[in-house]
Amino acid sequence: MEIAARDRDREGCYNLPMGGRRLELVEMTGPEVDALDPKKTLFVLALSPIEVHGPHLPLGTDVWMAEEVRERALRKLAEKHPELDFVLLPSCYMGSDTIPGSVEIDSRAVNLLVRGVASFLADRGFSYLLITDNHGGPRHQIATAKAVKRMYEKRGFHVVAPFLSFFRRMVELDPELLARLGSGEGACGDPQDSHAGLNETSLMLRACPDRVRPSWKDLPRVSINTRRWPNLLLGALGKCLRAIGLGEMGDDVAYVGLMLSWVTEKHPSNYIGEPRAATPEAGERMLDAFSDEAVERVEAALRGERPYHTPLGWSLRAIEPSR
Repeated sequence: MEIAARDRDREGCYNLPMGGRRLELVEMTGPEVDALDPKKTLFVLALSPIEVHGPHLPLGTDVWMAEEVRERALRKLAEKHPELDFVLLPSCYMGSDTIPGSVEIDSRAVNLLVRGVASFLADRGFSYLLITDNHGGPRHQIATAKAVKRMYEKRGFHVVAPFLSFFRRMVELDPELLARLGSGEGACGDPQDSHAGLNETSLMLRACPDRVRPSWKDLPRVSINTRRWPNLLLGALGKCLRAIGLGEMGDDVAYVGLMLSWVTEKHPSNYIGEPRAATPEAGERMLDAFSDEAVERVEAALRGERPYHTPLGWSLRAIEPSR
């Protein structure tokens, strides 16, 4: 389900269903940007890293999925809010806490990028920036969430980053989300399907099937070894923290321990999950649910609600160096 075909006019505008305009920021002049209605303009940035995704998915997978969610969300928003104009920034291929063999960017750069773009817009009187993302690296998400919080507290600017909340729902096996997906543990982007497994292969089979390598059909399930020391040690610490009433911190510590059990192996697998079980139908359900979350978060911002998020690892945010 892609945005309907659109005709480009001389000002770099695109016609969306229901009459909204789609603009490319880099094609606009300063006066054209300043002429937009600040309360009826949503800026959009797709942001994710260049990261290895098994032997069957390209390194651009996360950004392409962020762009797919962007397109679906904009179509839904255009239908519900024909008064809105959408201004797209170029997609940004960067992210932190990538798996070995990928392009790793310091999380402070992610934070500064989000703050820089948001400040550019706030200086011109705008209020809304939607960031679509498909990367669950803890420091990547924490750095983004810190930028969201800082920009709202300092400037009253809404950075809407729906994946921060949606990813947490995936990992924590939110019952409502699982019912909508018709899925369960190990098949919905949760820890044992956390990277290039059933979920992400399904997303690509739906959105970019020509980019998926044929080997996906033969790739068996690979699971994180829960008997390794990071999971045993931090899992036990997590239980202790929950026992003394620090439930969120306990969950975050245990999650970090599980992820470290994977990426600190001598030769870690470059996928977790079962790619051969993927289907385009599962990808469609996930993309539809994620784009709905984006729409709901944008509408909350339009109502003036605070855009704060508590992504996985948020209770440990002191160890992420950005502000």
